[in-house]
Amino acid sequence: LSCVDNPVYLLSFATFHAPDSWKVSHEQIIEMMRRQNTYTDESLDFMRRLLVRSGTGQSTAWPPGIVQCLEGKETDKTIEGSRKEAEYVIFDIVEKALKKAKVHPKEIDVLVINCSLFSPTPSLCAMVVSKFGMRSDVLTYNLSGMGCAASLISVGLAKDMLQRHRGKALVVSTEIITPNLYYGNERGFLLQNTLFRCGGAAIVLSNKWSDGRRAWYKLLHTVRVQGTGEKDYQ
Repeated sequence: LSCVDNPVYLLSFATFHAPDSWKVSHEQIIEMMRRQNTYTDESLDFMRRLLVRSGTGQSTAWPPGIVQCLEGKETDKTIEGSRKEAEYVIFDIVEKALKKAKVHPKEIDVLVINCSLFSPTPSLCAMVVSKFGMRSDVLTYNLSGMGCAASLISVGLAKDMLQRHRGKALVVSTEIITPNLYYGNERGFLLQNTLFRCGGAAIVLSNKWSDGRRAWYKLLHTVRVQGTGEKDYQ
């Protein structure tokens, strides 16, 4: 019977809560855009209208490398600044997820991190393994370029790996904003400057029957449809 049902349990879930110094209002966002000295008045007005309709609040998180321009400093678009944002967000949610699950970092057998637009070397997985002292034989997977479907793909990958290995998986999902502002004036691309914010989530999964009694949820299905035509690609 145990061979028929190979369960995957959710032991914990953690999300990123930004410090107050990262939080800005709509007007502050427009001022940050203005200080990039690259947008036309029409583009700034367009982004202002997008913010009004975006549904985002007046206290949402932007990375320090961009927020610091409000203090007269130059916007930090460097790899170092991007990695600092990644470290702050990812370390926070990983630590909270492991603590909630009452799981030691060395108990993690599979690590999956997805971040579409920031894929540095050393990888984000290597960064987490080093920071938390995970085992040298932990299976690590760093996913990039997968867009909005990346979180679901990551959970699916972790589930598939847990079908082959008895143990626990840590899945981390985030997007790094620091290097990814759009600096042109095409309206179709300005949306990303008003819609996305700093954030991240981490979950701990297990396929051990003994963890079922303390699990929050049991994973039943993951569904993914892959378009293969030229139209899907474009």
